[in-house]
Amino acid sequence: MDFYLTASTGSRIHFPVNPEKVICQTQAKIMTFEVISLGEVSLPRGRVPTRFSWDGILPGELHKDAVKAKDWQAPKDILGMLSTWRNNGEKLKLLVTETVINHDVYIDSLGHTWSGGYGDAQYSITLVEAREMLVRTETETAAKPAIQEQVRATPQPPKTYTVKSGDSLWAISKKVLGNGSKWQDLYAANKSTIGNDPNKIYAGQILRIPV
Repeated sequence: MDFYLTASTGSRIHFPVNPEKVICQTQAKIMTFEVISLGEVSLPRGRVPTRFSWDGILPGELHKDAVKAKDWQAPKDILGMLSTWRNNGEKLKLLVTETVINHDVYIDSLGHTWSGGYGDAQYSITLVEAREMLVRTETETAAKPAIQEQVRATPQPPKTYTVKSGDSLWAISKKVLGNGSKWQDLYAANKSTIGNDPNKIYAGQILRIPV
Protein backbone atom coordinates (compact mmCIF):
# COMPACT_ATOMS: atom_id res chain seq x y z
CA MET A 1 0.00 0.00 0.00
CA ASP A 2 1.29 3.44 -0.95
CA PHE A 3 0.13 7.01 -0.25
CA TYR A 4 0.52 9.58 -3.03
CA LEU A 5 -0.30 13.26 -3.46
CA THR A 6 0.11 14.53 -7.01
CA ALA A 7 -0.24 18.09 -8.33
CA SER A 8 -1.50 19.05 -11.79
CA THR A 9 2.06 20.10 -12.68
CA GLY A 10 3.24 16.51 -12.20
CA SER A 11 4.98 17.13 -8.87
CA ARG A 12 4.35 14.21 -6.57
CA ILE A 13 4.90 13.14 -2.99
CA HIS A 14 5.17 9.46 -2.21
CA PHE A 15 4.90 9.33 1.57
CA PRO A 16 7.84 7.23 2.79
CA VAL A 17 6.04 5.70 5.80
CA ASN A 18 2.36 4.71 5.88
CA PRO A 19 0.27 6.14 8.73
CA GLU A 20 -1.36 3.68 11.09
CA LYS A 21 -4.87 4.88 10.20
CA VAL A 22 -6.75 7.26 7.92
CA ILE A 23 -9.91 9.03 9.04
CA CYS A 24 -12.52 9.77 6.36
CA GLN A 25 -15.32 12.06 7.50
CA THR A 26 -18.53 13.01 5.72
CA GLN A 27 -21.01 15.10 7.71
CA ALA A 28 -21.29 13.36 11.12
CA LYS A 29 -20.26 9.92 9.85
CA ILE A 30 -16.66 8.90 10.48
CA MET A 31 -14.99 5.75 9.14
CA THR A 32 -11.53 4.76 10.36
CA PHE A 33 -9.36 2.53 8.18
CA GLU A 34 -6.76 0.51 10.01
CA VAL A 35 -3.96 0.49 7.46
CA ILE A 36 -2.05 -2.38 9.04
CA SER A 37 -4.99 -4.78 8.78
CA LEU A 38 -6.86 -3.09 5.96
CA GLY A 39 -9.46 -5.20 4.21
CA GLU A 40 -12.22 -4.15 1.84
CA VAL A 41 -12.83 -0.39 2.01
CA SER A 42 -15.96 1.58 1.17
CA LEU A 43 -16.12 5.36 1.58
CA PRO A 44 -19.22 7.20 2.74
CA ARG A 45 -20.92 9.08 -0.07
CA GLY A 46 -22.76 12.32 0.58
CA ARG A 47 -23.25 15.84 -0.67
CA VAL A 48 -20.83 17.25 1.86
CA PRO A 49 -17.19 16.93 0.69
CA THR A 50 -15.29 14.11 2.36
CA ARG A 51 -12.36 15.03 4.61
CA PHE A 52 -9.29 12.82 4.91
CA SER A 53 -6.87 13.13 7.81
CA TRP A 54 -3.98 11.21 9.32
CA ASP A 55 -0.86 11.57 11.48
CA GLY A 56 2.47 10.28 10.24
CA ILE A 57 6.23 10.42 10.42
CA LEU A 58 8.76 11.66 7.88
CA PRO A 59 12.07 9.95 8.74
CA GLY A 60 15.30 11.90 8.56
CA GLU A 61 18.24 10.66 6.51
CA LEU A 62 19.95 9.02 9.50
CA HIS A 63 16.76 7.14 10.37
CA LYS A 64 15.45 6.12 6.93
CA ASP A 65 16.89 2.60 6.99
CA ALA A 66 15.71 1.90 10.53
CA VAL A 67 12.05 2.57 9.69
CA LYS A 68 12.26 0.98 6.22
CA ALA A 69 11.28 4.15 4.42
CA LYS A 70 10.26 3.75 0.78
CA ASP A 71 11.04 6.36 -1.85
CA TRP A 72 12.73 8.51 0.82
CA GLN A 73 12.77 12.28 0.54
CA ALA A 74 14.12 14.77 3.05
CA PRO A 75 11.35 15.79 5.50
CA LYS A 76 12.05 19.50 4.91
CA ASP A 77 11.52 19.01 1.16
CA ILE A 78 8.22 17.18 1.66
CA LEU A 79 6.93 19.69 4.19
CA GLY A 80 8.04 22.58 1.98
CA MET A 81 6.12 21.18 -0.97
CA LEU A 82 3.01 20.52 1.13
CA SER A 83 3.13 24.07 2.52
CA THR A 84 3.44 25.54 -0.98
CA TRP A 85 0.47 23.53 -2.23
CA ARG A 86 -1.61 24.57 0.77
CA ASN A 87 -0.73 28.25 0.45
CA ASN A 88 -1.44 28.27 -3.31
CA GLY A 89 -4.73 26.38 -3.00
CA GLU A 90 -3.38 23.70 -5.34
CA LYS A 91 -5.80 20.97 -6.38
CA LEU A 92 -4.17 17.59 -5.77
CA LYS A 93 -4.90 13.95 -6.47
CA LEU A 94 -4.92 11.74 -3.37
CA LEU A 95 -4.31 8.08 -4.16
CA VAL A 96 -4.00 5.26 -1.65
CA THR A 97 -3.23 2.06 -3.49
CA GLU A 98 -5.17 -1.11 -2.61
CA THR A 99 -8.13 1.05 -1.49
CA VAL A 100 -10.89 3.05 -3.17
CA ILE A 101 -9.33 6.35 -2.04
CA ASN A 102 -8.65 8.18 -5.30
CA HIS A 103 -9.93 11.75 -5.02
CA ASP A 104 -9.20 15.32 -6.04
CA VAL A 105 -8.47 17.23 -2.85
CA TYR A 106 -7.15 20.44 -1.33
CA ILE A 107 -4.93 20.68 1.75
CA ASP A 108 -7.08 22.04 4.55
CA SER A 109 -4.54 21.98 7.39
CA LEU A 110 -0.95 20.91 7.92
CA GLY A 111 1.09 20.77 11.12
CA HIS A 112 4.48 19.32 12.02
CA THR A 113 7.07 19.05 14.78
CA TRP A 114 10.70 17.95 14.73
CA SER A 115 11.66 15.16 17.12
CA GLY A 116 14.58 12.90 18.02
CA GLY A 117 18.15 13.19 16.90
CA TYR A 118 17.68 11.73 13.45
CA GLY A 119 16.00 14.68 11.73
CA ASP A 120 12.56 13.02 11.90
CA ALA A 121 9.41 15.11 11.55
CA GLN A 122 6.03 14.23 13.01
CA TYR A 123 3.19 15.67 10.91
CA SER A 124 -0.60 15.80 10.74
CA ILE A 125 -2.56 16.61 7.60
CA THR A 126 -6.20 17.15 6.69
CA LEU A 127 -7.42 17.09 3.10
CA VAL A 128 -10.84 18.10 1.83
CA GLU A 129 -12.42 16.65 -1.29
CA ALA A 130 -12.48 19.02 -4.26
CA ARG A 131 -15.81 19.35 -6.02
CA GLU A 132 -16.70 21.27 -9.15
CA MET A 133 -19.08 24.20 -8.61
CA LEU A 134 -21.82 24.74 -11.19
CA VAL A 135 -22.56 28.44 -11.65
CA ARG A 136 -25.55 29.52 -13.72
CA THR A 137 -25.77 32.92 -15.37
CA GLU A 138 -28.86 35.08 -14.84
CA THR A 139 -29.92 34.31 -18.41
CA GLU A 140 -29.70 30.54 -17.84
CA THR A 141 -31.55 30.80 -14.53
CA ALA A 142 -34.32 32.88 -16.09
CA ALA A 143 -34.62 30.59 -19.09
CA LYS A 144 -35.02 27.42 -17.04
CA PRO A 145 -38.60 28.11 -15.81
CA ALA A 146 -39.61 29.10 -19.33
CA ILE A 147 -38.40 25.76 -20.68
CA GLN A 148 -40.27 23.91 -17.94
CA GLU A 149 -43.40 25.92 -18.75
CA GLN A 150 -43.10 24.90 -22.40
CA VAL A 151 -42.86 21.26 -21.40
CA ARG A 152 -45.94 21.54 -19.17
CA ALA A 153 -47.84 23.32 -21.95
CA THR A 154 -47.32 20.52 -24.49
CA PRO A 155 -50.85 19.35 -25.42
CA GLN A 156 -51.75 15.72 -24.84
CA PRO A 157 -53.38 13.69 -27.62
CA PRO A 158 -57.21 13.67 -27.37
CA LYS A 159 -58.80 10.55 -25.91
CA THR A 160 -61.57 10.42 -28.52
CA TYR A 161 -62.16 11.70 -32.03
CA THR A 162 -65.43 12.36 -33.82
CA VAL A 163 -65.28 11.26 -37.46
CA LYS A 164 -65.90 13.99 -40.02
CA SER A 165 -67.02 13.70 -43.63
CA GLY A 166 -64.13 12.64 -45.87
CA ASP A 167 -62.04 11.24 -42.99
CA SER A 168 -60.05 8.02 -43.26
CA LEU A 169 -58.27 6.06 -40.54
CA TRP A 170 -54.92 7.04 -42.09
CA ALA A 171 -55.82 10.76 -42.05
CA ILE A 172 -57.14 10.57 -38.49
CA SER A 173 -53.99 8.74 -37.30
CA LYS A 174 -51.78 11.37 -38.86
CA LYS A 175 -53.83 14.16 -37.25
CA VAL A 176 -54.11 12.80 -33.69
CA LEU A 177 -51.18 10.37 -33.44
CA GLY A 178 -48.72 12.22 -35.65
CA ASN A 179 -48.18 9.22 -37.92
CA GLY A 180 -50.61 7.95 -40.53
CA SER A 181 -49.06 4.49 -40.50
CA LYS A 182 -50.53 3.97 -37.01
CA TRP A 183 -54.01 3.64 -38.50
CA GLN A 184 -53.96 -0.10 -37.75
CA ASP A 185 -53.58 0.65 -34.01
CA LEU A 186 -56.52 3.05 -34.30
CA TYR A 187 -58.58 0.42 -36.10
CA ALA A 188 -57.72 -2.29 -33.58
CA ALA A 189 -58.86 -0.04 -30.73
CA ASN A 190 -62.20 0.67 -32.48
CA LYS A 191 -62.96 -2.52 -34.41
CA SER A 192 -66.14 -3.07 -32.46
CA THR A 193 -67.37 0.37 -33.59
CA ILE A 194 -66.09 0.32 -37.18
CA GLY A 195 -66.75 -3.32 -38.05
CA ASN A 196 -64.75 -5.70 -40.20
CA ASP A 197 -63.96 -3.18 -42.96
CA PRO A 198 -61.53 -0.43 -41.80
CA ASN A 199 -62.39 1.63 -44.90
CA LYS A 200 -66.01 2.05 -43.84
CA ILE A 201 -66.15 4.80 -41.26
CA TYR A 202 -68.95 7.34 -41.04
CA ALA A 203 -69.26 10.96 -39.97
CA GLY A 204 -70.39 11.20 -36.38
CA GLN A 205 -68.72 8.02 -35.20
CA ILE A 206 -66.73 8.52 -31.98
CA LEU A 207 -63.39 6.69 -32.06
CA ARG A 208 -61.22 5.95 -29.04
CA ILE A 209 -57.63 7.13 -29.48
CA PRO A 210 -55.09 4.52 -28.27
CA VAL A 211 -52.41 5.77 -25.90
